[in-house]
Amino acid sequence: MVLATNELNHQLDSFHEALGVSENSRTKCRERVFFSTIANALQRNELFEDEDDAPKELRTVTGDLQRCLRLIKDPLEYEYTLLIFSSAQRTASQSVGMYQALKEKRVDKEDFLKIKLFDLLEKLHNKEEKEDEDDLIDQIDRKSMIKRCEFVSNSHYNFDTYINMLNRWCKSTDPDIDDLLKNILNDED
Repeated sequence: MVLATNELNHQLDSFHEALGVSENSRTKCRERVFFSTIANALQRNELFEDEDDAPKELRTVTGDLQRCLRLIKDPLEYEYTLLIFSSAQRTASQSVGMYQALKEKRVDKEDFLKIKLFDLLEKLHNKEEKEDEDDLIDQIDRKSMIKRCEFVSNSHYNFDTYINMLNRWCKSTDPDIDDLLKNILNDED
């Protein structure tokens, strides 16, 4: 156990840094949890009409954890992932439900417009609060989680492809009203 032998740095404000986990490792750990949870849910829905027919590895929290832990080689990242797994898994699970509802058009037009407007307001609010934050990858909001679901699906369930897609998107995205209007107009076709 790496954390058991490490001395914690109580002078640092950040939990992960106090544990000796770098920003990059923290992000990879969180994204592995998101990826594993989303991938299991999407594959379950693609392969099985009835969720109960899916193997438990695709429909349980422990299945999500097992898939996630198989992606990790570093012992410190392994332990840190175990610490953050529960909350990150919950966030990803909720996002998959929203993603599938939007994808299947189970949301009527009025609700869809409300969601998009709330997303825009959330972006503007986040932009005001986090003017000094450089990394979009650290913003965990509805839009970024829906985008993560798209990336997992488009990555063909490959974590390296997923993380590359996410990094490219984070470097090129600046939230604005053009995205909102483009999405609304595309959905009206």
